Amino acid sequence: MTRRSMVLIAAFLVCLFPVGLAGKAGQEAKTAPAAQAPADVVIVKLLGESITEKQMLTAINQLAARAQQQQQATPQQLQQKDIFFYKDALETLVGGVLLKNEAKEQNIAPDKAKVEENFLSVKKQFPSEAEFQKALQNQGLNEADVRKGLEDNLVIQQVMEATIKAVPAVTDVEIQKFYDENPRYFDEPEQAHAAHIFMRVDRAATPEQKAAIRKKLEEVRADIESKKITFAEAAAKNSEDKQNAQNGGDLGTLKHEALLPELENAIFSAKPGTLTPIIETEFGFHVINVLELKPAGKTPLAKVKPNIQQYLEQKAKTEATKKHIEDLKGKTKIETLVTEEEWTKRHTIK
Repeated sequence: MTRRSMVLIAAFLVCLFPVGLAGKAGQEAKTAPAAQAPADVVIVKLLGESITEKQMLTAINQLAARAQQQQQATPQQLQQKDIFFYKDALETLVGGVLLKNEAKEQNIAPDKAKVEENFLSVKKQFPSEAEFQKALQNQGLNEADVRKGLEDNLVIQQVMEATIKAVPAVTDVEIQKFYDENPRYFDEPEQAHAAHIFMRVDRAATPEQKAAIRKKLEEVRADIESKKITFAEAAAKNSEDKQNAQNGGDLGTLKHEALLPELENAIFSAKPGTLTPIIETEFGFHVINVLELKPAGKTPLAKVKPNIQQYLEQKAKTEATKKHIEDLKGKTKIETLVTEEEWTKRHTIK
């Protein structure tokens, strides 16, 4: 699924709501400012409403914040966010106007009690009334604007719910087809379950000091092999990896790329249920108990079926919403006053 389709449904709800208030108070995308200050320049007109530059930049900031949080945009894209998110923002705002108009035609009214509940929820995101009012003032808003945004969100949500209600349920055949046609998502690399005992060696240690530490770990290893002590007991008593020592030195499931080369070679060449020889790394000495080796394979369908189903359902709902918006566009006169080329010239950061 593309980045645009992933954000589409959520975007209709968040971008009609003031940036900075729709999310947690104080959290904003760390992106570059607009090339020019927002103005009331009209970008598009439809159904008696105008979409202004200020609205566009608000929507762009919200999309950028969401993309940054979900790691769906590169630093370079965020640097030029006013260009990169232009189409998404325009599509979102035009779609919002169309859906609000549809709600009006269907006499869908917002639940006032729900609006108030959501309004109070927004206020609770701020530590004080003063901070809330300051945030409103900084964005040129008042409480009536917030309530209006919440009302718009609710009626749009109702229209969208009616649209996606007719989307058929995902079948087992569709899930199996996706699983079969997308093996790259379900391939599992070779993995190991291991535990270790670690003794640190200072970078300034003398050869004699290093030898003494190695000898101590060899003695511990010998005691484990002779069953004088269990590996878990020895780890709890001797390992300097304090994070894992009390869990018997258990490192959990390990993959090749997550390991130092010396440890990787020793672990994946060992026989499960055996101890490795003493291994030296730049940090010190290790002895590893290889508990299990899991060969490379494919995640069973049963394990990933709920995730595939959720993905396919969301994809189908997104596509249904996009088609519905396109159908509404086809019946509506949309007047463009600022072209994409003109917008790009105005907002490119050099």
